[in-house]
Amino acid sequence: MKPMSPKILPWLAHKAGISERRVEILWQAACRHAAHATGETETPAYWKVAMDRLLELVAAESLREDAASFGWRRWARLQAHFWQAPLAVLDALMLFNQRGWRNFKPMQVG
Repeated sequence: MKPMSPKILPWLAHKAGISERRVEILWQAACRHAAHATGETETPAYWKVAMDRLLELVAAESLREDAASFGWRRWARLQAHFWQAPLAVLDALMLFNQRGWRNFKPMQVG
């Protein structure tokens, strides 16, 4: 029986920079490891061991992908974050400006 995959896998794949299919394979390997290590299935101890093993495997896979690209993959991912930062700041300023005008009440003279 194929173990049910957690809904965090796509997010984890995106954060690690690997494919969702590869994370699914790593999840299956983590479940096999957890079943072997705990001797049980579908228990809290089993799920904890499986998730811990998955995080180890994803970290190793991400490092392997970085090494295979001779370090360029990491720089490209960092550059993408730097390009998103000015947009986030601009968005925050626009939102602050809009909220400020909404709360502004003109002074009554007279």
